[in-house]
Amino acid sequence: MNVLQLIHENTAAATMFAIDHRSKIEPNSSLTVMFYNMGGMDTEVLIAKFHLFNMTAKKQVPYIDILAETYNKELGSKDLDVIMVNYLADKFNALPERAGKDDVRENVRAMKRLFKEVVKIKEVLSANK
Repeated sequence: MNVLQLIHENTAAATMFAIDHRSKIEPNSSLTVMFYNMGGMDTEVLIAKFHLFNMTAKKQVPYIDILAETYNKELGSKDLDVIMVNYLADKFNALPERAGKDDVRENVRAMKRLFKEVVKIKEVLSANK
């Protein structure tokens, strides 16, 4: 195998999307899609516009126009876990039956359970369309 060119992961995803969803692209129009990839340590976003290019009268080929691509190396899945755990801890602490009790964040065991539940929530959300 001869490697002709390496492309970015999100560009590869956009290329596969164009191949797999060719029927969703109307002739003489375009379809704009955002590809979002949150990894463990960073987040990448790509916005692409898809067109059909007329090769001949009978053959149309998908054409991809990359409109924007960016990443944030400061925002990853672990950061989202912390945000979600803090949100759930705030909601838990605000329950009427918790009035006057210590913040749940001071209980190591409870925090471990919250982090475990946040991972489950993300897995359920990722598995569903």
